[in-house]
Amino acid sequence: MMQTEKFDNIIILALISLTFVVIGLHSFSLNKIFTLDTKSPYQTYAVSDLTSGGKSTAKLYTRGDKYLLDCHIIESDYAWPFCEVTFSVGVNAQNIPEQPVDLSSYSSAHVYAKYVGENTASFRFQLRTFNPNYSSPKKDSTWKYNGIEYWPNNNPYPVKIPLNAMQVATWWLYENEIPIEYASPEFDQVLVVEVSTGNSISPGHYQIEIEKIEFTGKVFTNKQVFSFIIAMWIFTAIIGLIMNLYRSKAKLKTAERRAFELKQLNRLLNVESQELKDLAERDPLTGALNRKGIEHIFTNEIKIMSLMFIDIDHFKPLNDRYGHNIGDIILKDFVKLISENCRTSDFLARWGGEEFLLICPNTKVLEANELAEDLRQLIAEHNFVQNIKITASFGLAQKENETIAELIERADVALYTAKAQGRNKVIVSNNVDLL
Repeated sequence: MMQTEKFDNIIILALISLTFVVIGLHSFSLNKIFTLDTKSPYQTYAVSDLTSGGKSTAKLYTRGDKYLLDCHIIESDYAWPFCEVTFSVGVNAQNIPEQPVDLSSYSSAHVYAKYVGENTASFRFQLRTFNPNYSSPKKDSTWKYNGIEYWPNNNPYPVKIPLNAMQVATWWLYENEIPIEYASPEFDQVLVVEVSTGNSISPGHYQIEIEKIEFTGKVFTNKQVFSFIIAMWIFTAIIGLIMNLYRSKAKLKTAERRAFELKQLNRLLNVESQELKDLAERDPLTGALNRKGIEHIFTNEIKIMSLMFIDIDHFKPLNDRYGHNIGDIILKDFVKLISENCRTSDFLARWGGEEFLLICPNTKVLEANELAEDLRQLIAEHNFVQNIKITASFGLAQKENETIAELIERADVALYTAKAQGRNKVIVSNNVDLL
C-alpha cells in the first residue's frame, strides 16, 4: 500500500515537473525566426507610384549588408504618391504566386528600417497574401493587403509589430467585394512583404535604409502546447484509473483469500476466540501468545506454513543501561509494533526473553521474507521510550516434510546466522532462493 502511494506521488510530481518544463521551454526558448535581408534568396526590388499613374521614382541599392532606397516623391494627379521596397517571398520572376510562405505561426515582425537624416514621415508595413477563395494568381490587386502604418520617430528601433495588430485595408475590401468571413488578416500564404513610405507623404527626396525584417514566433503555438499538456494529463489520468481498477480487483481477491484463510484456520484449529484470550496462553508482560498458546496452531492440516524467529539486537546491554522497567516497556511496545503491522492471520508468541516467534499459516517463505523486511525496517525506524532506537534480527524457515521441532530449529539456526552476520538482517533457512 505504501509503495503504491509512493509510486502515485512520484508520477504526479513527474507530471507537474514536466508541465513546468514544457511551459518554461515554450515561454523562454523554442523560438523560430524568418529573416529578410540582403542575404535572403528572395527577389527584392523598388516600386513607386509610376505603376499607378504617378510621377514618383524609386531606386534600390545595396550598401554593405543593408538596402538603400532612393525615393523622389513628385506631386501629380495621383493622390497617394509612394515609394516602397518589395520582398517577393512567394512569387516567381513573372509575379505569379509560387510556394507562398506561411507566417501564421509567427507572432511579430521586427522592422529594421529608418529614414536617413531628419524626417518625420511614416512607414507602411504590408504583407500581401493569397487566398484561392477570392484571389487571382494573375491579378495582384486581388492579393489581400494586411498592413499597418507607423511613425519611426515615435517607436524604438527596430520597430516591433505584433502581427495581430495589422489590419486589412478597407479600400481593398470594398474594391474586391470581400465577404465578411474573409475580412480579417491572413498570414498563411504570404506572397509579398513591403516596406513603403506612409500616406500623405510630402513631395521631396527621401532615403530609406533597410537592414532586415525579422519575423519571430514559437516552434509550437500556444494551442499546440496546451493541447499537449491537457492530453498528457488526460492520458495519465486514464492510465491511473485503469491501474486503480486493477488494484481494486487485486485487493478484493486478497481480501477474499484472507477471509477464506481465516475461515479455514477457524475450522482447522476449532479454537474459539475466547480461548485465545485465556491468560494461561498469553505472556503476562507483553500480551503475546506464549508457547502453550501456539500449540493449537501447529497442525498437520496446515500444509503451507512459514516461521520467523525475531530477536532484539543487544537487548541485555540496553537492559543494563536503562534498567528493567525501560526494558519491559520496550518489549511491550515491540510486540505492539509487530502485531499492528503483521497480517490478521499471523500469530505472534514470546518464545523467551527478547526472542519472539511469528507464525504465518498458508504463507510461503517468499511472502514471509517480504513481511520480515517490512517489519525489520519499521523496528529500525521506530522511536521507542526515551527515543531509544533498536534493531532486530530475523530467521525464516518454511515448513517442509519435517516435524515442527525441526522447523523451529531451522528458523533458530537462520536467526543465529543473521546475528553472526552483523544483526539487523533477515536470513532464510537453507539459503532458499527467493526468486
